Amino acid sequence: MKKLLKSRALYPDDYMPVEKAEDGIPASETSFRINLAAMAAAFVIVTAIKIADLNLSTLAVMAVFIGVMSSLVWILEYIYCGKKSFWGKVVLCRKISWCRVGYKLIGIGSVFALMAFGYWVLPVYEDGLFVVYLRVLRSGFWLIAVVTAGYFILMDKIEERPEDAYWQLGRWLTGHRKDAVKDEMIELFRGWGVKFFYLALMMPYFYIRLEWFMAADFSQMFDYPYNVFHYCNEFIFLVDLAFAATGYMMTFRLFNTHIRSSEPTVLGWLAAVVCYWPFWADVFGRYYFAYNTGVYWTGIFSQNQTMFIVWMFLILSCEAIYSLATVALGLHFSNLTYRGLVSSGPYAYTKHPAYVFKNISWWLMSMPFMVWSENPALAVKGCCLLLGLNALYYLRAKTEENHLSHYPEYVAYALAMNKKSIFAPVAKILPFLKYKAPEKQS
Repeated sequence: MKKLLKSRALYPDDYMPVEKAEDGIPASETSFRINLAAMAAAFVIVTAIKIADLNLSTLAVMAVFIGVMSSLVWILEYIYCGKKSFWGKVVLCRKISWCRVGYKLIGIGSVFALMAFGYWVLPVYEDGLFVVYLRVLRSGFWLIAVVTAGYFILMDKIEERPEDAYWQLGRWLTGHRKDAVKDEMIELFRGWGVKFFYLALMMPYFYIRLEWFMAADFSQMFDYPYNVFHYCNEFIFLVDLAFAATGYMMTFRLFNTHIRSSEPTVLGWLAAVVCYWPFWADVFGRYYFAYNTGVYWTGIFSQNQTMFIVWMFLILSCEAIYSLATVALGLHFSNLTYRGLVSSGPYAYTKHPAYVFKNISWWLMSMPFMVWSENPALAVKGCCLLLGLNALYYLRAKTEENHLSHYPEYVAYALAMNKKSIFAPVAKILPFLKYKAPEKQS
């Protein structure tokens, strides 16, 4: 029995059938159009709040934004994709086991306590960036506790397998060690480790961008070409962070947005976390990948308005594709986890649109090769370091592929992308970019 539970916990194959659309690409777990429509509706409401000058705090506006966007995604997915949702499998026939619920609450309570201890004991979370996030956790503690209890009571009645990892953890903590499956416990803590690190970053980043949006005077947007870039750049990353923050918050099996599995390798974790604060800002970005030469595209094209506009359009286009990739992931967005195949939006054209176009935008913005005539050594150094950063993101992509290749739908998707990707011609020249399916184990 434990062997069966182990295999289902780590790499279950019964969540999503390998359904193929007309173009041969496996069906997406999310709808790009629904995510885009829900986000647009949230922006309309927030813009109305801004125009009406209702004097709401940024936290209140953020709550409205996240509530509207996530609710619309769930409702529209239930209406248009109901057969694929968790609700399609729900049968309200099991009696609630209050004893089982109690063990689950002990399990989730211990996870929350461990996270709170981590935020308290680690000096990095004393930084001002996390003030708002920690204040929300403290002030919303009782609301979180009530919602969590209600959610676990409901899930105990409708979940297909009620003796889940939280129940096992609760049993383990109360001395019933034989009921806990080691691999499921590890998977549970890996998933919460992802949330511990990334939610603490994404929520404040979203808060900062939303605060900018509410205070911005868009009448000044077209005063200068650079203003256009600045406003568009800020808005693009606001869109990106809207779903990034919401994705980490809305991780619920009830709505099919739960974590199926988390990155199992140390290399995969290292390749991901070093790209984020504080590791990037204080160590890797400052000392190991400091590719900036001090010359940027804005300075190079400052005297040529036509080239300035063309280059600005190229940069914003890359950033927009990167942001739309996050929109395509929707409420399934999360680093280091698999939460269902996404093959819509930009993912219908290439496997890693966010990484690819983010890296291209860095070349367009920093342009380290442009100092060649004045300082060839600096140009070579800047290009080598930026290529090193590109290699780091390639490593991230490969570790993600190794993880996701445990799922048949991802293998089918990646193999289809070998032919259908917009970068398929590049893979013919650089064969290491071509996806290779793992060998089947007998």
